Amino acid sequence: MPRSVRQYVTWSAASWARRNAFTRLLHHWDQQMAVIVQIAGSKRWQLWRPMFPSPMREYQESFRVWDPGFIPRWEAMGPDLEVDLRPGQSLLLPRGWVHNPHALDSEVRSIHLTFAIRERTPVWVAEKLIGQLIEKDTFRRVILPGDLGGHQLSQHVREVRQALVDHLAGLDVDAFAQALHRAAVSEKEYAP
Repeated sequence: MPRSVRQYVTWSAASWARRNAFTRLLHHWDQQMAVIVQIAGSKRWQLWRPMFPSPMREYQESFRVWDPGFIPRWEAMGPDLEVDLRPGQSLLLPRGWVHNPHALDSEVRSIHLTFAIRERTPVWVAEKLIGQLIEKDTFRRVILPGDLGGHQLSQHVREVRQALVDHLAGLDVDAFAQALHRAAVSEKEYAP
């Protein structure tokens, strides 16, 4: 992978081995982009366009929004795309694409590696912006249990919102962008 791409990508890997076509991962979608690399045997990847735009972390995870009617509908429609992977071939699978991979030959073990790619999103930028707030006493003050309801909580929300607006208004955008770039090329942990 070229350095220009590698420096912005963090990943995790998983391997999947299937001995026959009857052992499948079944239909699902993932919360991150992935590169699939076929190591041994061959595998057919049935692909359907995303049902939900840009699923991420717990937002629109397949198991959280699963409907038993999904699979019969996908099977009736047929896949939008089918890709057969042989050893040494790879597939870029964007997040959210429904996939149903299965081995093509029931007599040969099929093994693929999945490299999950961490994409940077506006949520990532927002989390970095908010991450700076821990340095400000205003954002570390305790909200008393008695204030966690009704008018008191609404007032706390207004105060925090205003403090956040003030913080963002005083932000040195260029300096923050430089720090964000350093984080983009140095973060190693995987969390989509």
